[in-house]
Amino acid sequence: MQVLAYLGSPTQWFILAIICLIVFGASRLPEIARNLGKSLGILRKAKRDFERELLDAEQPSPAEPQKDNSPEAEAQTAQAPSAPEDEKRT
Repeated sequence: MQVLAYLGSPTQWFILAIICLIVFGASRLPEIARNLGKSLGILRKAKRDFERELLDAEQPSPAEPQKDNSPEAEAQTAQAPSAPEDEKRT
């Protein structure tokens, strides 16, 4: 349980609380704590969204066709003539 060693003693937390009261004042501490909580919520949501995007990128959806990256398929694509933009619209 080495993690608990990094948290500090209750005396250190008490001294830190006194310093915060002196620096910010008692009236501003609830506002600071509220803003900190909102920021943590936003960070958690961004983390969830990022993880979801990573999982979606790793697992292709069955609705999307798989692209053939073989050399034969690339050669056929390169040989196929492309129609001009005007002909595609008609």
